[in-house]
Amino acid sequence: MEELSKFRIFIAEPIDELEDTYSVFKDAKYELIIGPPVSSPKQGYTEEQLIEMCKNVDVFIGMARERITRNIISASPKLRIICKYGNGVDNIDVKAASEYGVIVSNAPVHNMTVAEYAFSMILSVLKKIPRNMEYLKNGNWRDNSAMGNELYKKTVGIVGFGAIGKQLAKRLQGWEVNLLVCDPLGTREMAELFGAKLVDWNTIFKTSDIISVHLPLMESTRKLIGKEEFSMMKRSSIFVNTSRGPIVDEAALIEALKKKDIAGAGIDVFEKEPIPADNPMRNMENVVLSPHVAGYTSESLRRISEQCTLNCIQALQGDIPEFVINREVLPKWKERFIEK
Repeated sequence: MEELSKFRIFIAEPIDELEDTYSVFKDAKYELIIGPPVSSPKQGYTEEQLIEMCKNVDVFIGMARERITRNIISASPKLRIICKYGNGVDNIDVKAASEYGVIVSNAPVHNMTVAEYAFSMILSVLKKIPRNMEYLKNGNWRDNSAMGNELYKKTVGIVGFGAIGKQLAKRLQGWEVNLLVCDPLGTREMAELFGAKLVDWNTIFKTSDIISVHLPLMESTRKLIGKEEFSMMKRSSIFVNTSRGPIVDEAALIEALKKKDIAGAGIDVFEKEPIPADNPMRNMENVVLSPHVAGYTSESLRRISEQCTLNCIQALQGDIPEFVINREVLPKWKERFIEK
């Protein structure tokens, strides 16, 4: 196996002010390439630039700004691991990585952070907290048009019962809600462990007072929730999405909000990010918006960055990282980098 000193690490989108979490790569015996930080979303690289920069790279670490395409992967013969800050890997061509024997790893160590945020969104929309705050800051007092609603005795539907969905279910314990979950891989027994009932797709949209979405973005989930789902929801219900914007048909959501087919929404993720200035949701009183920050806390970002560094060190040392998305690649990966 090659000595660690020969490896080149490219952190394309470092997390601001967490240089210490990858300080192991700053030793003079390593070559560390650093791109614009995550706080500079409009900066970054074109595909052509990434092809040139990655051609001699062993490790690629990034967030969501750069798309790691088949062209980039095929032009990077030394690349052994692509590591994603955070959870979703929809900006990475995982299929191509597997074909070329490259591990795709992530750092899903902020599940509880996203769950906390989704819970906060639910309460913010129900209680109309942002609207009341704005009303007060403008010199007013109570306004009955901004009267909120209770979570007590409501039916909460969690669409997608993976790690984040389970964390949200845990946080809803003790709030005296009726909890439903929908997941094609879910089981009745697993749902019951979290005080929930497993139901089908139509049932969760028809019966829930609150829908919270926690699905990964894949081709099969792109625009999975649209006009039909919003038409099934109660007019008094609210919709919360802290997963990925393209999972939802945003035009259908906007139409449902305009027509008051649903009562409100809490949206942290969008079809286009940053959200365009002309997006109608910006001016809707029944919508709470935030700039894709559900997983952003000082604690979670540190865990994520530390985990990515650990994943990459393990891969460079010939060990299998704790978090591997494309586990089917491991035999080819071992043959290419460990057993040669």
